[in-house]
Amino acid sequence: MSTKVMRFQIIKPVDCDWNELGKILRDIQFETRQVLNKTIQICWEWQGFSSDYKKRYEIFPQPKDVLHYTLSGYCYSRISKDYTKLQTGNLSSTITRATQRWKTDLTDILKGIKSISNFRADVPIDLHNKSVHLFKEGEKYFANLSLLSKTYMKDMGRKSGQICVLLNMGDNSGKNILERCINGIYKIGTSQILHKKNKWFLNLSYSFKTESKPLDPDRILGIDMGIVYPVYMSIYNSCIREKIDGGEIERFRKQVERRKNEILRQGKYCGEGRIGHGSKTRMRPIEFAQDKVSNFRDTVNHKYSRYIVDFAERNRCGVIQMEDLKGISFDNTFLKNWTYHDLQQKIKYKAEERGIKVVLINPEYTSQRCSACGYIDRENRSNQSTFKCIQCGFETNADYNASKNISTPNIENIIKDSISANK
Repeated sequence: MSTKVMRFQIIKPVDCDWNELGKILRDIQFETRQVLNKTIQICWEWQGFSSDYKKRYEIFPQPKDVLHYTLSGYCYSRISKDYTKLQTGNLSSTITRATQRWKTDLTDILKGIKSISNFRADVPIDLHNKSVHLFKEGEKYFANLSLLSKTYMKDMGRKSGQICVLLNMGDNSGKNILERCINGIYKIGTSQILHKKNKWFLNLSYSFKTESKPLDPDRILGIDMGIVYPVYMSIYNSCIREKIDGGEIERFRKQVERRKNEILRQGKYCGEGRIGHGSKTRMRPIEFAQDKVSNFRDTVNHKYSRYIVDFAERNRCGVIQMEDLKGISFDNTFLKNWTYHDLQQKIKYKAEERGIKVVLINPEYTSQRCSACGYIDRENRSNQSTFKCIQCGFETNADYNASKNISTPNIENIIKDSISANK
């Protein structure tokens, strides 16, 4: 099953005016933010209780045993009476979003890498899959959106908690997606409404069955992680290759570094507002900048890992081989500032979900070995970007050559035997 999202602009409401719809959406967005932050607070309280419980009984408690609910179910029982505007299915989806974010971030929070999530005013509004009903009249496409709880519906003097809106179908691809959702070919999933540049949009989530190609255990995708290209991929015994450019990462990192340096300089002359109780208040803007970097890393690593695993599956690779980066100290500042280990972990769990085996290999000599003839020599790598074998003359991109070596079955033993033979 494949899940995708398509964005459609809400052109206008059908059964009310924009003033009424605008107020409803702003009120619901405000309450969505409150629910998200309250859920994170409850999750933090549960974590504190779990830590104390572990110290006392040497085992972490299970939510169902203590709370008689799942964690999201417990949050719903605590929250539902206090927030009365959101339709119940949407409220449940919002709480689930927050608890999933909590579980994803928890390891980094406990390590001090990431701060506890704090949702801002422009958060998307969650829509349960049963809260979106699409239909067509003539050549126009509409959505009935279940938005209001019974309480809020009465407060607004409405007879229904649903609001009908006209959608901008966009190009033919958007039209085809709406048609397939209406006809039941695609299944509508948990979707969102968001506000961008004074316009409201429906982010429609939909899923469909895909023909799964059988994976080949002898088809290996080798991944080299480097400086010029964060990821360079190639498939064993094949000319197929792919790379991810590192410009996006480097531009963002330099931008944040400049901002951090500006804040440090400004801190020398800051006024009373930033003096506060001392260094903690002065450093708060810097901590915020560090959080931006951490969040950006997490987002990009999710994007890259998904792209890599999709590439492997699309090419029927049953195995992904990567360098074992544990214990390696990178001299290059760029590699120190990027969480390659985190990227590998994201690749690993996404690959295993799809039945792809992940193998970590010793990266020693993979950048010095010629993937064409197997000759190993430091002089083969004359500079960062180019590989040229001094024995057979094979010349190519250095990262591509390394990825070809990494994709080779039993490469560690092949390199050991080669080194031993040349001694």
